Amino acid sequence: MNDLLFQPIHEVAPLLRKRAISPVELTRALLDHIEQLEPKLNAFITVRAEEALNGARTAEAAIVRGDWQGPLHGIPIGIKDNIAVNGWPTTCASKILANHVTTYDATVVKRLREAGAVIVGKNNLHEFAMGGTSSKSHFGLIRNPWNLEYVPGGSSGGGAASVSAGEVFAAMGTDGRGSIRTPTSFCGVVGLKPTFGLVSHFGEVPPSSTWMCSLGPICRTVTDAALMLNALAGHDANDPSSARSDKRDYTATLEAGVKGLRLGLVTNYFYDDTATEVREAVWSAAEAFRGLGADVREVELPGLEHISLLGPGLTAESNDFLLPYALEHGEDFCDQNTRYMVLAREFSRSSDTFRALRVANLIRREARELMSRVDLLITPVNSAPAFPIAESRGAERRRELPESPKRESVTGRLTTPFNVLGMPAISIPCAFTAQGLPIGLQIAGRHFEDHIVLQAARAFERSVGPGYRRPAVVVDKNK
Repeated sequence: MNDLLFQPIHEVAPLLRKRAISPVELTRALLDHIEQLEPKLNAFITVRAEEALNGARTAEAAIVRGDWQGPLHGIPIGIKDNIAVNGWPTTCASKILANHVTTYDATVVKRLREAGAVIVGKNNLHEFAMGGTSSKSHFGLIRNPWNLEYVPGGSSGGGAASVSAGEVFAAMGTDGRGSIRTPTSFCGVVGLKPTFGLVSHFGEVPPSSTWMCSLGPICRTVTDAALMLNALAGHDANDPSSARSDKRDYTATLEAGVKGLRLGLVTNYFYDDTATEVREAVWSAAEAFRGLGADVREVELPGLEHISLLGPGLTAESNDFLLPYALEHGEDFCDQNTRYMVLAREFSRSSDTFRALRVANLIRREARELMSRVDLLITPVNSAPAFPIAESRGAERRRELPESPKRESVTGRLTTPFNVLGMPAISIPCAFTAQGLPIGLQIAGRHFEDHIVLQAARAFERSVGPGYRRPAVVVDKNK
């Protein structure tokens, strides 16, 4: 049963449907695994074992009577602890909300339950989802399963670490500036930021940006990400930003390959101060796509050079939510940088915001023209792989890169453009460093063409790899 915990959903689901394995047995084995690993990883804030087992019993009873709900039926899943689950604490990893219990299910949780998924627990994260390392949480920092002294990335670090280490088969994350893609890149798993508006925001706490943040799945394989998106996507009247889009089976074209697709290898911005191993891995991936029949061409998005001017225009609804706490209960913030960011945004001038929005429109216009000439864009996910926890404590979200005397952001800088653009983007395992740390490849596509992004990612995963591998914390444990 232990080996089964590391298999992808699409391989476990048929076993559950045929009753070759029981959802209850699977969930019990997984809970035992969580209990053994959590002292090392700290990927969960809340685990409700009895509720998870009750959910597994309900799933098993439905399967026995022939009422199979689909490939997520009986599959244990984790939920980021800034997403509401009825009757559970939703803490956002902060002392401020440590006792905050939500009395409803977020739309994504409701849809996962309707698909038969078993909710196991709430994943740890960087406080208020406002950091890229997951080293700042009221409930303790999260560790990378590939090296316990390294950050897992953030803010959805708990979800990525738990999926990588076999604690759950998938997790729900949120992505405002790369909070799904960064940790999945650092932890060697797959993370999808869907097209903005494709997946409902309702139940995300505190409410995030109405034009930048997306909720999406963290999985071990591209196929599993497509299965999750099948359950999650769709209009929601509770979310004003929810788009009305055609219902689609995101697995339908997964095996179609990339022959004839036009892939743009973005050569500017994404390689400023990028580590050599990362740059070489992405360019090797581009060559691999050529070998698979794609038309790969070098392209540029010049407007990205001005993206640092967007700061005042990125203010999220969460800023208004957090301002009273920043003013009156500042000492309760685990990460004082978050408090200072909230306070500093109050000094933004309207002229700064106007300039930021003009820059955003410039970038959107360039991207729209570029995407008329190519089908997909390929870039690194981050400028460097995961780095030691010790380096995250002095200057959150920044560190000294070995190739450059400048300090450059390695979490969020290369992912934020696709949040600004609202485009679907995925992070998939691309290579490993000499130290054995995962490197992620980012593939982005046109709005509501998430299926083409998944199709290209699957082609790479199937034909090139490396795909999902068990991390060091699990391999070492079994030696």
